[in-house]
Amino acid sequence: MKKGISNILLICSLGISIAIIIVLLIALNISEKRLNNIGNLMHEMSTQHIITNVEVSENIPLTSDIRVTDELKVNINMFLQTEIPFKAEIPVNEHMLIPFKIGVHEYIKLDTNIQVTDNVNILVDDTIPLNQKMNMALFGGKGMNFPIRGKIPVKQSLNIGFEEVLPVNTVVPIDMLIVDTLPVGLSMRIPVDLMVPVNIPLKTSARIQFDDAMSVDAEIPVKLTIPVDIPLEETSLAYYFKKMAEGLKGLTKLSDKNEE
Repeated sequence: MKKGISNILLICSLGISIAIIIVLLIALNISEKRLNNIGNLMHEMSTQHIITNVEVSENIPLTSDIRVTDELKVNINMFLQTEIPFKAEIPVNEHMLIPFKIGVHEYIKLDTNIQVTDNVNILVDDTIPLNQKMNMALFGGKGMNFPIRGKIPVKQSLNIGFEEVLPVNTVVPIDMLIVDTLPVGLSMRIPVDLMVPVNIPLKTSARIQFDDAMSVDAEIPVKLTIPVDIPLEETSLAYYFKKMAEGLKGLTKLSDKNEE
């Protein structure tokens, strides 16, 4: 009885082992196919190209002499400042009132006769000298002459009238300010000879040519998009991609002939 049970268990174990071996063989076959596919893909990658666009944005210094052989069309938008000679005779016919202000400081000599019709009050403040002989009668007889000398002060106001014209011969000072307007009529031709400054706007185009070389010292901005095609087969990465492909293909093999 016991021997029969042991045989059954042994047969069951053998069946399970065979089943496990079959599953492992199937999994190994599938893994080998997948590894071969990955190896082939890696080998194909080693022969591919990397295509990309490289953006270049730099300032390139330039110091050189440039000769321009072609004519250049230049647009001109500027103001021209110059002077134009102007000669003419301008007629002037005008009536103007010209204000003037004159100060008069003069001496006028008068030599004339003046008729004074009104009485004039004259203040007399003077001394009359007296030097004469005075006859004085004594006792009703013949008088005697006595010399009299002296000075008689006179200070009083006298009202005097003049019946005849008075001659006047003198110098009269005049100090006065005259402010008035003077009508002036102008009829004349004024000659004009001068340089007139002008500011002329210019909007045109012109062609210019450079005979000599021009010195250029500047920075040239460069902004480019450069397509880049890098073949991996010509780079050092191709060797490693191929080694990885061979390693993946021989991963399930027991031989190590691919390992170096």
